[in-house]
Amino acid sequence: MNDVPKVDIQVENVDKVVHFTFYAFFAIFWFLYLQTIVSNTKLFLTVFAFSVSFGIAIEICQSLFTVSRQGDVIDVIANTLGALFGLTLIKFYKYVFKK
Repeated sequence: MNDVPKVDIQVENVDKVVHFTFYAFFAIFWFLYLQTIVSNTKLFLTVFAFSVSFGIAIEICQSLFTVSRQGDVIDVIANTLGALFGLTLIKFYKYVFKK
């Protein structure tokens, strides 16, 4: 295996893309689940607030309870934008296909 050349591909800020993507799906799945059991007109706001709060809590826990990781405000922003994007996709889907 020493003769096989190493490929060093690094994508800048891949961590932020992962946060964004995870929270987009996180918000979508929570919304889809909760709409089956809750008939609430403020469900978008509730899911968004829960997603953002969860993202902030995770970053705080990373800062306080781990030695190898640290909280990052940019991760919170990526989480928030991901959740907002996910809920925007749902809103768009409902607008286009559920008229």
